[in-house]
Amino acid sequence: MLQPVSRQSDLTLEKTAVPPRPDNVSTWAPLSIPAFRIIWMANLFANLGVWAQSVAAAWVVTSAQASPVMVAMIQVAAAAPLVLMSIVTGVIADNYDRRRVMLFGLFIEVLGGVFITVIAFMGLLTPTLLIASILCVSVGGAITTPAWQAAVNEQVPRNLVSSAVLLNSVNYNAARAIGPAIGGMLLAALGPAWIFLLNVLCFCTLIWALWRWRRAVPEKHLPPERLWEGIKAAIHFTQYSSVTRLIMLRSFIFGISASAIWALLPLLAHDHPGGNASLYGYMLGGLGVGAIAASTLVNRARRRLGSSRLISVAAMTLGGVMLVLGGANTLWAMFPALIIGGSCWIAAVASYNSSVQILVPDWVKARALALYQTALYAGLTMGSFLWGHMAESLGTQTALLMAGSLLLVSSLVLLPSRLPELDSDSLMGAPETHTEAPDFDFDPARGSVMVTIEYRIDADQVRDFARAVRPLRRLRLRNGAKRWSLYRDIETRDLWQEVFLVPNWLQHLRMQDRQTLADRAIIERVAAMHIGTEPPRTRHGVSYRTARYEGEGATLRPVQTTARDDQAPWAGEDPHANPDSPRPGR
Repeated sequence: MLQPVSRQSDLTLEKTAVPPRPDNVSTWAPLSIPAFRIIWMANLFANLGVWAQSVAAAWVVTSAQASPVMVAMIQVAAAAPLVLMSIVTGVIADNYDRRRVMLFGLFIEVLGGVFITVIAFMGLLTPTLLIASILCVSVGGAITTPAWQAAVNEQVPRNLVSSAVLLNSVNYNAARAIGPAIGGMLLAALGPAWIFLLNVLCFCTLIWALWRWRRAVPEKHLPPERLWEGIKAAIHFTQYSSVTRLIMLRSFIFGISASAIWALLPLLAHDHPGGNASLYGYMLGGLGVGAIAASTLVNRARRRLGSSRLISVAAMTLGGVMLVLGGANTLWAMFPALIIGGSCWIAAVASYNSSVQILVPDWVKARALALYQTALYAGLTMGSFLWGHMAESLGTQTALLMAGSLLLVSSLVLLPSRLPELDSDSLMGAPETHTEAPDFDFDPARGSVMVTIEYRIDADQVRDFARAVRPLRRLRLRNGAKRWSLYRDIETRDLWQEVFLVPNWLQHLRMQDRQTLADRAIIERVAAMHIGTEPPRTRHGVSYRTARYEGEGATLRPVQTTARDDQAPWAGEDPHANPDSPRPGR
């Protein structure tokens, strides 16, 4: 059941409306599904290649006596496309076949990897050219990531989504533990060019796994949203979804401070006496080992502490780890701290990701994940740049001490904020309801639609009715309405009208398709207060702008409307419009 994240929650459901989520689901259960298992194993190889390449890339830049800012720019180049492009690629992933979107993005990543490999074998690899190549590869990653994240629920049943998200995090961190060690050994034995080639080959295995994946693609009865329309829908959803806003805020603040451990770790290894590529790989391996060790405990800790408190505890512990790294010079203190830091990292990030996966409806899932990724990577990008400058002017260890202190303080400030408990049952799609289209010629993608619902409310229930429509307002605005109002008739005291505007008829149909069981429960609770013998009456009015033109300079055809006769013909544009004000035709 969804719990409120604040006093004004997005959902207000009865405790019996949603069945409880089973707690005995194993973390490893999704691997019993063949499609998920094959893709997961191929992704493990791809992640191994990525982390082996990260060691080579960081060491190439460090060995060239580049500045700390240049070293930190590796993280900036890897994260910037995710910040700038994720919302656009999220719209694409929500409206088109996610498998094809992933294949296209992976193809671009392979092309970028081939370019790095070729220039490395030719001996033309420089820090600047390497960072530019990583930026190109990251563009492909920005295309792939929202579709990849949102496609998890297409690979496993809904009750296994949380475990599948955690397993993907385990996959990533297992590669982080093993990949850097492989990269360090290959770097010492063969050189960076062979590591870049290994990465290309590993990505080819993932493309093969996705290519052979066949699944039932949900049939869509409506045309895809246009790009700008999809972006506005995602921003509108976020504006009225306290869950999404809170996750974005917390992940952004977390990313700014936590980025220091990734951006400055190569410098910490290089500055250490006897530091080399192998030491950097072992340090990354320590973070990965901690993440793997903690993976089986995350679900148990989440059930015991709750998602919000687990994130806060993990962030505060990670802040303490960075203080140890900034103050200790001995490896016997640094490696245990790195193992604990890896555990905290996976606990926080997996909890953020699972919350979005489970608490956001399917129609906007890729975009919500993209916005979460944008917030997280915006924090990582800004933090990497900030701590790189701090390390250049104050030293690596001082920068780590400052970052750890900031993470501790921000975690304490955000400790009172609360995310809902994880349960996806209430966000399953509700049975579709259809509205008959007007029987006259009109353009469904143009103009606007005014929906009016009339309720008869007993005087004794007015206060309860006013409380019940608050979540209804957020529901309408979250699902696509651009304006919402509630009116009481001044003559018939028990008559109330809910009025909301939708940008066009297609968007009105999309609002109906977007309804979940939780949405339906809110609507039915309001409708249950209606005292009439008939159900609440719903009227639809279309704007005069929906009329079609016969040709250039043609006059507007007469527009019939199902709105009330005493309303202006342009009432679909603005319920507050003055019907006496002249409106020029177009």
